[in-house]
Amino acid sequence: MENKQKNAVKHLHELIEVCKEGERGYKEASEKVDFEDLKTILYRLSQQRALFKAELKEILIKDFGDEAKESDSILSKLHRGWMDFRAGLSGKDTKAVLSECERGEKHAIEKYSSALEGSLPDYIEEIVQKQFNMIKGTLSQIKEFEAESSH
Repeated sequence: MENKQKNAVKHLHELIEVCKEGERGYKEASEKVDFEDLKTILYRLSQQRALFKAELKEILIKDFGDEAKESDSILSKLHRGWMDFRAGLSGKDTKAVLSECERGEKHAIEKYSSALEGSLPDYIEEIVQKQFNMIKGTLSQIKEFEAESSH
C-alpha cells in the first residue's frame, strides 16, 4: 500500500474512533440532563456521530478493503469515566455535562484538523471536511447551551 493510502487509512481509523466516542458520549450526556429539549439535541448528536462513523467505515471497507475494528480506546473510556465522575458529583449538573461535551468536541476538531492536513484523496477530504464543519457548528451550539445554563 502506498504511503498516501496508508495515511488515509490511518486517519480514517482515527476519525471512526472519534465518531464512536462522540456517539457514546452524546448518548450518555443525553441521559444525564433533565431538560427535554437538550436531552433530544444531545441524543440527535449521538445519532449524527453514528452516521459519520458509518460513512467513514464504508469508505474504509469499500475503497481500502480494511475492516474498521470496534475497540474502546483508553481515551474514550477515560473521557466517559470523567463525565460519569463529574455528573455523579453534581447530580444532573447540566453545566458539567456540557463542559465535557465541549471537551469532546475540541478533541474531535483536533483529530479532524489533523486528518485534513494529511493530504487525503479529494473525495475523502470532501466528506471529512463536511463532517468537520458540522462538528465545529456543534461546538458553537454547545458553548451557547453552556452560556444559557449559567443564567
